[in-house]
Amino acid sequence: MQQIQLFVQIEAARDTVDELGNLGVIQFRDLNPEVSAFQRTFVNEVKRYDEMLRKVRYFEEQVRKADITDDVLSGIQIEAFDASLSSKVMIDELESKFEECERELIQLNTNEETLNRNLNELVEMQFVLDRDAWFFDESDIQRAEMDETQLGGRPIDESIPLFEARPQRAIKLGHVTGVIPRDRVLAFERVLWRATRGNMYLKQTPVDDLVRDPHTGETIEKNVFIIFFQGDRVEQKIKKICETHAVNMYPCPSTIEERRQMKLQLITRLNELRMVISKTEQHSRRVKLRVAANLPQWSTQVIKEKAIFHTMNMFNYDVGYKCLIAEGWCPSTAIEPIQLALRRAAERSGAIVPSILSINKTHETPPTHFQTNKFTSSFQDLVDSYGMARYQEVNPGVFTIITFPFLFGVMFGDVGHGLFMAMFGLFLMIKESSLSKASNDEMFQMVFGGRYMIFMMGLFSIYAGFIYNEFFAIPMTIFQSPFSFPNVHTETAHLDQNKPAYLFGADPTWAGSENSLMYFNSLKMKLSVIMGVVQMTLGIFLSLLNAIHFRKPYNILFEFIPQMIFLMSTFGYMCVLIIFKWLINWPGGGAPETLQGNDAPSILNVMIAMFKSPGFTVAPEYHLYPGQGLVQLILLLLALVSVPIMLFVKPLLLKRDHERSAARLLQSSDKGYQNMEEEEEEEKKQVDHGDEHEHFEFGEELVHQGIHTIEFVLGAVSNTASYLRLWALSLAHSQLSVVFLEMVLITCLEMGELGYLQIVLIAVGFLIWASLTAVVLMGMESLSAFLHALRLHWVEFQNKFYMGDGYKFVPFSYAAIMSGEVILW
Repeated sequence: MQQIQLFVQIEAARDTVDELGNLGVIQFRDLNPEVSAFQRTFVNEVKRYDEMLRKVRYFEEQVRKADITDDVLSGIQIEAFDASLSSKVMIDELESKFEECERELIQLNTNEETLNRNLNELVEMQFVLDRDAWFFDESDIQRAEMDETQLGGRPIDESIPLFEARPQRAIKLGHVTGVIPRDRVLAFERVLWRATRGNMYLKQTPVDDLVRDPHTGETIEKNVFIIFFQGDRVEQKIKKICETHAVNMYPCPSTIEERRQMKLQLITRLNELRMVISKTEQHSRRVKLRVAANLPQWSTQVIKEKAIFHTMNMFNYDVGYKCLIAEGWCPSTAIEPIQLALRRAAERSGAIVPSILSINKTHETPPTHFQTNKFTSSFQDLVDSYGMARYQEVNPGVFTIITFPFLFGVMFGDVGHGLFMAMFGLFLMIKESSLSKASNDEMFQMVFGGRYMIFMMGLFSIYAGFIYNEFFAIPMTIFQSPFSFPNVHTETAHLDQNKPAYLFGADPTWAGSENSLMYFNSLKMKLSVIMGVVQMTLGIFLSLLNAIHFRKPYNILFEFIPQMIFLMSTFGYMCVLIIFKWLINWPGGGAPETLQGNDAPSILNVMIAMFKSPGFTVAPEYHLYPGQGLVQLILLLLALVSVPIMLFVKPLLLKRDHERSAARLLQSSDKGYQNMEEEEEEEKKQVDHGDEHEHFEFGEELVHQGIHTIEFVLGAVSNTASYLRLWALSLAHSQLSVVFLEMVLITCLEMGELGYLQIVLIAVGFLIWASLTAVVLMGMESLSAFLHALRLHWVEFQNKFYMGDGYKFVPFSYAAIMSGEVILW
């Protein structure tokens, strides 16, 4: 990684940044960090493209509301950009086109809203006329039947309205008609009764169909009502109450003839309005289709232009030379492609003076970049979530590709469960092209992004399942077992010494024995300790690679070597004892309650005795091999000596080097700075970075080294114990599988004789067992194993060598911006 500096003429700046964006290999530095966003050189251009992006978002919203899919756009011609036009002319044309399209869409939407509101009002009015005619006719007939004498003995004429049918001495009543939401009817009637003190008559009837409200546009249930009242003051109260209860009031004539004429006019207006709305919608859809067809390239072009000027705001403007100065980081292999891009940009813009590229020599820490692909990206993301690697530091992501799914498989070991997980990952891999665009849900995208990791975890779970010999908690007899039962009445298995041991994995005979839990408990616990020590040893060896690469011999001599001695003298020795104990055929068996002279002692008791009572001799109950006391005493002394070496030697040597460096600088100043360049080269070859010599504090270094030493010594114990989670989760997973199998499925199989009832019970039991397996074991247990494997890598493995204090290389790239990987604003 190199830091470069670019000198670009102002007329070629836009095309230069455009070419570099297509190339995508430079991470530009902000040379104006103290300048606010509103005071930068190209703030007006950025505001202009912000406004254009707002219009693009408005177009996207209109296209989404119109439900326009890619299939509909297949036959629509896309307007191509004229390559002969300059970028400024092209953007001006695009901006005017945006304004025209936005104006047209706003006008069309306004017209559609107005027309639909008028249509809904007319539809409601039609309901009112239909129901009010029934109100008036019903009122006339009922009143005439009740008291015919009040009508003067005249025959009933339905064409005569209610108010004209009364004698002259009758009081004239007013009426209000309208439509009200059905859920507001009770409250509306109660308020009317209280406001008018009962001096009104309300009649209502529900509308059979759902009605679209003219004001809100919602489709709801409504009722048509009519209110008869007396007096102007009551009329004002009623109308105010109607306004507060979302009531739409409509006029309704009192006579049948007037209602008939109004209804005919209403039907004519409805037909005309529906025709106009249909034409308007067709025209609006044509406009939106044209916009939708060109929207992707419009959006891409505007985002690119905004990214260009946003990046140019990070440059310095040299007023004297009228050029822009840019700085950034790029890979060393990208120098030649960058120079070619600068030449193409100068030719495009017609600049007279070509752009200049120079390489800066700096002591700043460069960004870190790892080239990944579809397979390795998910594993690298796990490491980056902990912290970005320091530049040229060992990348633990390479080892995580194997160790992470392996440790997951150790905790999730079952051939059946691992097979289903591997099949799920394989399905995501096969359907990769279609599922990548299926959903934007964050949870789904996270699972889909880790499809290769899921597949690997499934494979290692199958491998661990063969070691544990478990297939949905059922043992598999793949190879010949040396154990056998002499007859069916014998409960103790007989070991045939002439037969070889079970070829691979645990012997299936152990699964049905009474002490199976003790056997698998011991096996998995010891395996977890060995795996933990091996992984921690790998982490310490990776710290050696870091020390060699950064040329830090003190870290090799006084950190790596003492750490290896301490770990191997304690827990490394314990792992050797475990393997040694496995390789010896102990006649007494080694049960704690039957310890004899030839029994296998407990490894834990041997280690406790090693620290509590060291000496040249070992108690008979802890004896494993000749000379054990001397070996353990030497290992214990080595472990104790390595602690002060880690604690004191490096700070003292750094203090000595700092004093020597200060003396050399003083001598060089006395000589008139004649050999300054040689002194700087020598300082670069010193043990540590130059900054440590300039800002060295012995107290701070001693405290830092003390914290590091205590963390390693205590961590050697706690981290080894932490790896016992491999044993605990594996045992829990196995026992849950056994419980679900025996308590659910096998119980249903053993209930009664074979018949229809048992078939039903077996089917129900299988469904319950499958559901528990999918939810608890495949779901919750897999998530638990994933999190524990993640913790083992972040804490127990990476803290041995991984600093994680770097920052990621994020180049200016159109591809990354359009895909959403990089967000500039």
